[in-house]
Amino acid sequence: MVLVDPAYTSQLCAACGHVDKRNRVDQGLFICRGCGVVAHADRNASHNIATRGESVWNAGRESRVPATP
Repeated sequence: MVLVDPAYTSQLCAACGHVDKRNRVDQGLFICRGCGVVAHADRNASHNIATRGESVWNAGRESRVPATP
């Protein structure tokens, strides 16, 4: 399990990355003002959270130890 910042995940288009508070038309409908994709609002937000979680997970696996000579 990893922690991610959920900020703007309901306003961010999982397809193109466009952020606009008007993208979240209502509780269940997401329509991107940038690319026009139509999706269930919670499904779109869950894709964004999953993408952020994957980034955090992969960043944790990268070594930050300097290479030994």
